[in-house]
Amino acid sequence: MNEELFRMLKRITPEEKEALSGQKDVQWSIYTDQPQQSVIEHEKLLKNNGSITARKHARFIYFPPHKHNYVEFFYVLSGSVTHRVEGKTLVVKSGELLFMNQHTEHEILPCGEDDIAINLIIMPAFFEQVREMVGPENILAEFMVNVLQQEESVAQYLYFPVADDFCIQNLAENIVYAILRKQHNEERVLGISMGLLFLHLLNAAEQVQISEENTNANMLILAVKKYISDEYRTGTLSELARRTGYSAPALSRLIKKHTGATFKELQTKQRMEQVVNLLRDTDLSINEIALSVGYENKSFFYKRFQQEYHMNPGEARQKLQNHTF
Repeated sequence: MNEELFRMLKRITPEEKEALSGQKDVQWSIYTDQPQQSVIEHEKLLKNNGSITARKHARFIYFPPHKHNYVEFFYVLSGSVTHRVEGKTLVVKSGELLFMNQHTEHEILPCGEDDIAINLIIMPAFFEQVREMVGPENILAEFMVNVLQQEESVAQYLYFPVADDFCIQNLAENIVYAILRKQHNEERVLGISMGLLFLHLLNAAEQVQISEENTNANMLILAVKKYISDEYRTGTLSELARRTGYSAPALSRLIKKHTGATFKELQTKQRMEQVVNLLRDTDLSINEIALSVGYENKSFFYKRFQQEYHMNPGEARQKLQNHTF
């Protein structure tokens, strides 16, 4: 950990000083104007109508069950912090991350002097910058962003036990440091940094733990989207079924139920988005692009592209060059 950052965060805050003096209850006036509802409000924590800020987690205090009206990104810099999230105990250790959407209820047990953690208070709309950063073709990132932006009253969390990943720790600490130091163009810097963090978290997707509610479905769809993201050129439903331990018909039904699309539709969407990227960013011929994303039949490729974008690939390339696509 950056030594300057550690020194900044190790200092005893006025709130922590009162806790050490015997005030063990949360000072709700810091966090909400409606303590009886146990909802921590971004209006109390975000300044100047911003969309993201950071606040050191108050040590020595028990936080009873509560929710937030924002997305919380909880990062532990040293020691560990114990959460009870939707009835499940999560011990978040140094270098690990916990994202919770605004419908998630949790409580936090008191932690000691060396247990240092940061709360990032993030408005759901901020993740649109992340979505742009990771790219529309990245359906795994889309899944994670959708979990955090969930508008319906569905509690969701993403817990990443990634303490051994130096890149993720470095990016998380850079985000915290940028907020605490109030750097120029802060939100732009933070949007890029969070996008980079998500790109690295995608590589750790197999380790992520998701909310208990519909856990099996969540993990299955995560596996499906990871497979399609990696194998969109040649992947097949039967191969995915073999990897996940389902029969192909059963897996097909589950994919349709939980995504609203078939395996083939998801694969086609991924292929088409990759085609658009190649039309925009390369000089490859349209035939070369079709082959590179898994289409050997040129006529079939043109038909699929026309169905998706209501124009042929040549017209799309022209519009992309003119920034009118």
